[in-house]
Amino acid sequence: MQRFLYTSLYYLLTPLLFLRLLLKHRKSADYKTLRQPLRLAERLGVFTQPVFASARQPVWIHTVSVGEFLATRPLINKFLENYPDYPLVITCTTTTGSAQILKTFAREIAQQRIFHCYLPYDLPGSVRRFLNRIKPSLGLIMETEIWPNLLLECERRKLPVWLLNARMSARSAKGYARFGRLTKNTLQKFTGIAAQDALDDGRLKELGADGNTLHITGSIKFDIKVQPEDIAAGQALRRQLHWQTKRVLMAASTHKGEDEQILAVFQNLRVKHPELVLLVVPRHPERFQSVYQMLKENPRGLNVTKRTEIENASAKDQTKSPDILLGDSMGEMMRYFACSDLIFMGGTLVPVGGHNILEPAALELPIVYGPHIFNFYAINELFLQYQAAKQVQDAAELEQVLDSLLSDKEQRNSMAKKAHQLIEQNAGALDKIMTLIKPYMDD
Repeated sequence: MQRFLYTSLYYLLTPLLFLRLLLKHRKSADYKTLRQPLRLAERLGVFTQPVFASARQPVWIHTVSVGEFLATRPLINKFLENYPDYPLVITCTTTTGSAQILKTFAREIAQQRIFHCYLPYDLPGSVRRFLNRIKPSLGLIMETEIWPNLLLECERRKLPVWLLNARMSARSAKGYARFGRLTKNTLQKFTGIAAQDALDDGRLKELGADGNTLHITGSIKFDIKVQPEDIAAGQALRRQLHWQTKRVLMAASTHKGEDEQILAVFQNLRVKHPELVLLVVPRHPERFQSVYQMLKENPRGLNVTKRTEIENASAKDQTKSPDILLGDSMGEMMRYFACSDLIFMGGTLVPVGGHNILEPAALELPIVYGPHIFNFYAINELFLQYQAAKQVQDAAELEQVLDSLLSDKEQRNSMAKKAHQLIEQNAGALDKIMTLIKPYMDD
C-alpha cells in the first residue's frame, strides 16, 4: 500500500519537478556558459541507447551531484584501471553534476568507455526504460539514494545493486522511518551496503537493512588525492589577484542566509586584520548573481569581482587587487581551496547539514564550521575530537574564532597538520569497497 501511495504521489508531483528544473534553469541566465541543456526526456528514461567500444555489459555508477561525483571519481578511476574491458554508465540528478561528469571524462566518453545520462525519476515506466537501454551487469549507488521503484525493478531483473559509501544521518533516518515498511522493503533489495561508520550502520539496521549485507568500510572521501595541477592553479589564481601577501578566508559552499553573515564577519575582522581578503563560493550556480549583487552593495565600499571576469580583464584591470572574490565557476573547488589560508564550510550556519570538509583537510588547511553538521556528523565529530577543526554556534562566535586563528599562526598550523593526519590515518575505504564488489566482476 505504501508503494502504491508513494508512486501515485510521485506521478502527481512530476509536473512540479519539471517546473522546478525550468525555473532553476531560467535563474541561471547570467551564467549560460556554465549551465547544461535541460535534457528533460532523460528524466523519464528516454535517451539514445549507448554504444560501447566493448561488448561487455556496463557497470552503472550513480552519484547525486558534484560533491558525490568528485568523491566517487577515485572509484571510477580504479574501475577504469582494474577492469578496462568494462564500460561504465555514470548517472547523476543535478545539472552541475552532469557538467562535471562531462568535463572530467570527456576523453573516455569520446572513446565509448563511459556513457553519461541523468538518472530518471523513480517512476515504474521511467526506470524500466532506463534499465532497458543501459542493460547493466552491476549497479553501484552512492551514499543515500534509496529509490523504491528503481530497486524493485533491479530485483525483478536479478541485477545486483550495492549501496556504497552509505550514510544515514539522524535527520534522514527519522524521515525514512515515517515510511517504515517501504523503507525496510527497499533497503533489503540491495545486494550489499557499505556503510561509512558504525553510526550509519546502526541507523540502516534500525530502518530494516539486512545485517548480513552490511559492511563498515569507512568513507571513500578519505581516499582523496590532491592533484599538483590544482595546487598550481590555486597559487596562480592567488598571484593573478595579487593576493600573495594577503590572508585568504574562503567561505565554501555557502547557502541562502549565510553570505550576509559571512560578509558582516569579514568586514569586522578587516578592522583588526587589514590584510584579510574574502573568497565566497556559493553552493548553487543559480545564486551566483544574487550573492554578487549583495557583496557589491557592502556598506564599506570594498572592491568585489567575479572569477569569470578575471580571465577577460584588461592588463590594467588585472593590476587591481580585489577585497572580495566571488567564485562563480564550476569544477574549481579544489583550486579555490588551494588559493586559501582559512576555510569556513558553508551549509552549517543554516540548517542544511554541511558539506565535505575532507578536501580542505587534504590540503592541510584550518577549517571552521557552524552548528549544523548532521550530513557528515561522524567525520566532523572525529575532527573535533582530534582538534583538527573548530565548531561555532553562530556568526558572533565565528568572528571570535577566526580572529583567534588569524592572530595565532601556531594554532592555525596545528589544526591544519592534524586535519591532514586524519586524512592519512583513515584512508583505505576504496580498497575495501573494491574487494567487496570483485566477486561480481568477471576476470
